[in-house]
Amino acid sequence: MKKRKLFMLTTLVFVVLLITPQPNEAVTNWNELAYDDDQAPESYMVLPENDSVAVRFSPPASNFKLTGINMYSNTTNLTKLRVWILNANLQIIMNPIIPSVALGLPPYEASFGDAGPVFTVSNVSDFYVVVQWRTSDVPQIAIGIDNTTPSGRSYTNQSGTWQAYTTGNIMIHTLIDDINGPTFDYIPLMYAVEGQDLSISVDVSDEFGVESVTLAYRTLGTNDSFEYTSLSMASGTPHKGIWFGNIPGDKIPSAGIEYYIWATDLGFNQRYYGNASAPFEVEAVQMFEMPLYGSILLIIGLCVAAVVLYYYLPEYKGVDTK
Repeated sequence: MKKRKLFMLTTLVFVVLLITPQPNEAVTNWNELAYDDDQAPESYMVLPENDSVAVRFSPPASNFKLTGINMYSNTTNLTKLRVWILNANLQIIMNPIIPSVALGLPPYEASFGDAGPVFTVSNVSDFYVVVQWRTSDVPQIAIGIDNTTPSGRSYTNQSGTWQAYTTGNIMIHTLIDDINGPTFDYIPLMYAVEGQDLSISVDVSDEFGVESVTLAYRTLGTNDSFEYTSLSMASGTPHKGIWFGNIPGDKIPSAGIEYYIWATDLGFNQRYYGNASAPFEVEAVQMFEMPLYGSILLIIGLCVAAVVLYYYLPEYKGVDTK
């Protein structure tokens, strides 16, 4: 009897789950609700006056500023839009504003200006971009959707209730600013060989990607202008990679050199490791005069002595105590 009741209960739960409508979600790029191409939308969702639509996004990184949106529309009268931002719990994190809109050909760019929220590791989460059509000058606004691509989730706000909107994807992109520069994992060099190329490799990371890494160097203790060389990514990815380059040997005099490094990310943020006022100092030494050379010779000498002792001294014979 217990088995029969358990079977009936399991079957009931399965049927309920089967018939319950599920939100249509799929893996999409962080900054857009998916659609099949970069062309104009195949159809539009109509927003009556004072109605709104919200699109959910998943952040790409832990630190960024939300600066605006791109969207398709059937009208250029977009100064009548009202836009605000909700977090994943539907709490307002950017109050409703009337954004400035760059017109021309769609998609149209709406800028949040200084009102755009900043996301950091302390508050980052999924968020909703809410767009409201709030005028009677034009009875309706149509926001582009793509019925051929079912992935993603969107909602319309009807009389204060949130309801799933299933006829297509709202074609809205978010615009962001990268607010943090790259980070370095690097131990500065202390010695170089006079007249010999000096290899520089540095581990650079950035949530949005490193665009370039540059090395500046000059003769130690002078006021000469710094010379510059671009490092190349030797391994890894722009998000975390090893960047490599050389200082030519003819640029390493007996006086030594001083150098610093800076990296630029895809958001045009720059981060310096050292700087022109406080560069890293590198002492130049002659070949075979590096501080480790004496230790290396000592180790070789001990190894040779051990071999000589092994072959030429009488073999030690222990006393059998049994």
